[in-house]
Amino acid sequence: GLLLHSLLFLRSSHCDLFFFIIIFYFSFAGCGIKCKEIPMELVFVIDSSESVGPENFEIIKDFVTALVDRVTVGRNATRIGLVLYSLEVQLEFGLNKYTTQQDVKRAIRKMQYMGEGTYTGTAIRKATQEGFLGARTGVRKVAIVLTDGQADKREAVKLDIAVREAHAANIEMYAIGIVNTSDPTQAEFVHELNLIASDPDREHMYLIDDFNTLPGACTAALFCIISDMHINNPKEYQIVCTLFTCINNPNSKIQ
Repeated sequence: GLLLHSLLFLRSSHCDLFFFIIIFYFSFAGCGIKCKEIPMELVFVIDSSESVGPENFEIIKDFVTALVDRVTVGRNATRIGLVLYSLEVQLEFGLNKYTTQQDVKRAIRKMQYMGEGTYTGTAIRKATQEGFLGARTGVRKVAIVLTDGQADKREAVKLDIAVREAHAANIEMYAIGIVNTSDPTQAEFVHELNLIASDPDREHMYLIDDFNTLPGACTAALFCIISDMHINNPKEYQIVCTLFTCINNPNSKIQ
C-alpha cells in the first residue's frame, strides 16, 4: 500500500535511502513475500583475479557462506558446487562432495586467493561440464557467477561460446558484477554480464558498486530471487528484482 508507493518514490529519487529502507523492510517488516525453498543444483562461479584483491576475496567468501546459510543442504534438498577461477580454473567441490551446510561453508572458508587473470569463459565451461556433473534429472540447475571485471582477452575459451553451452544445458545463470561506475570499461563489462545472465536480464543480472555491499545487503534479496516466491503484490517482486541495479542506476524506472 502506502509503504510500497513510498519505497517506489525513494527508489527513483534517493537511492541510498531507498537501499537502507528496503533492506529493513524485507528483513523486519513482514512485507508479504515469503521464499519457498525448492531443491536446486547450485554452483557458484567465483572470480579470484588480481583486481579482486585478498581483502575483497574474504568479503566474497562471507557473501557465499551467507547464501549457503539460507539453503537446506542435503542429498534430497539443495546440493552445492563451486568453481574458483583466475588464470587457473579449478573445481573446488562438486555437487556430490558435501551433504551438510557446515561442510560446504568449511570448504568455502578454506579457498585460497589466486590473484591473476580473469578466465571467466573457461570457468563457466568447467561449471557446465564438471560443476553440474551428476545433476539430478528434473531439478533446477542454477549458477551464480560473481566477477569484478571483463574476461581476459588472452583466454582460449570464448565467453560467448561458454555461455551458450551453459544455456543449452538448461543452467539458469545469474551474474553479479562489482563495478566502479567511473571505470571507462563499465559498458563493456555490463555487456558481458548481460551475455552471461539468463533472460530476462533484469531478473538475472545485478551490478554492485562496492564489495562491502555484498554480505549483508544482497543475501536475502538474491536468495528470494533464485528461490520460488509467493507474491502478494506484483510491485513487491519488482522492488526486489531492481534492488541491485538501483545502486548504480538511480534513474532507472520500474516498468
